[in-house]
Order: sequence, then structure tokens, then C-alpha cells
Amino acid sequence: MKEKKNIIILAVTIIIFCIALIFFMWTLKKENTNEEEKIENTIEAEEISKTKDLDADEYIDFTFYKEDRSEVKLSDFKDKATMVLFWNSDVEDSVAVLKKVNELYEKYSSSVNFVMINTSQEVNEQIKQEVSMEIYYDFYKEGTTKYRIEELPSMLYIKEDNKIFNAKSGLTSTDALDANLEIISNNI
Repeated sequence: MKEKKNIIILAVTIIIFCIALIFFMWTLKKENTNEEEKIENTIEAEEISKTKDLDADEYIDFTFYKEDRSEVKLSDFKDKATMVLFWNSDVEDSVAVLKKVNELYEKYSSSVNFVMINTSQEVNEQIKQEVSMEIYYDFYKEGTTKYRIEELPSMLYIKEDNKIFNAKSGLTSTDALDANLEIISNNI
């Protein structure tokens, strides 16, 4: 009888131990899953955080050029909100952002001017064929000098009232571009 009681106690102890072990493993797995989600969220946030603020809070007019070297001024685009992208066809991140902006061009072209200013002297033909927006040139570095552009790509989001809403430099996500364009297109 005592032996039967000891076996029952041992069996109950083993069952309780197994339940505790299963609960512990489940809790550990849940914590690991949460850690993996945190890591994924951090990686996504790092993509967005590759941009930094530019010291450009005041609208400054400047001259840039079409491919045929005819002059254009930023003030020529006062009819609606404007996104200015300073980019360079020799800089991989610049070309990547140009292509992301191009993806959003159709969505916002009726309410936003797109001023894509290349800082090199020319653009390779393949890029020209892939982009539906007009490409301009900062041949004499007037725009990059006036806005103190040190890193490419750099983006200026200008509201319809010629107030700079946001100014960033560096590689950005399509979502961040879309959000900024949405804001200036509605002139919020």
C-alpha cells in the first residue's frame, strides 16, 4: 500500500514537472518570438532612420538647368507643392531614391511638382528611359550650395505657400516618401 502511494506521488511529481517544463519552454519560445519581432521592427526602423534632417528650413530660390542648358528657377514651380530631389547618377543610393520617387510620380503628379536635380553633368541613357519625370541639372552647384547639400540623395518637401515642410538627406523608404508627398499634396 505504501509502495502504491509512493508510485502515485512519484507519477504526480513527474506530471507536474512535465507541465512546468512545457510551460517554461512555451514562455521561452514566446519571449524569443517577441525578441525576433523586435529585431525585425528595429531593422525596418533602421531603413527609415538612414535619413537625417537637413538644415533647410527657409525657401531659397535658385537656378538649375534642363538638359539643353536652358535655365529654370525653383520659383517657376510655385503653382503647387514641390518635391526637390538632389541626386547623382553615379551614387547608388541616389538612383534608388530617384526610382522610388518615380514609382510615386503618377499618384501625386497632379498636386505636386517633381524637381529631380542631378548634380553630375550627365545621366546615363538607361536611367533616363526608366524615369518618367523630367531630369534637371545643377551644373554650377547653385542649389546644392544654397541649401548646403552635403549628402546625396537629399529631399526638400515644399508646401504650396513656399514653406519647407521637411528636408532630409540619405537613403529613404518608399513609405517615408509617400507620407511626405501625401502631406504636401494636401497642403496640411
